[in-house]
Amino acid sequence: MINNFEAYQSPSMISEPLIRESLQIFIKQTLDAFSTPDSNASAYFSDPDIVISGSGLDEYFIGPEAAQSGIKWVTTLGIRWDPQLVVSWMHGDIAWAQIRINGHKMEDGVPAIIPYVATGIFRRSGESWTWLYWGGSEPQKEPRL
Repeated sequence: MINNFEAYQSPSMISEPLIRESLQIFIKQTLDAFSTPDSNASAYFSDPDIVISGSGLDEYFIGPEAAQSGIKWVTTLGIRWDPQLVVSWMHGDIAWAQIRINGHKMEDGVPAIIPYVATGIFRRSGESWTWLYWGGSEPQKEPRL
């Protein structure tokens, strides 16, 4: 798996440090909220255009009510979501990012770290961000497709 993008260049990558850092902070705040039951993590997914596609067979949520219900469920799973690498791009008020995450959880009483990759699409309004799309997957050593 690619662990850094130091040599990668794109004209749409967010080059303004304050904007890039504010998006990274927003993503970290979201993942911290995912890790905490009753954290109100669902508030990050209130945009009327929100769509979520998770790695599970039934993890498809369209619209804020469905998305917020799904996010509330995620906060109950006992997973600590730890961002490892965020690469982000932006055009106008829309940004997108690839987010490499380690999910820390217990499996059969043993600590496990599960790699996870999310693609996020965000809308920026003033100094605030909101999620428009979350697409997540668990990379597999032996992909089936």
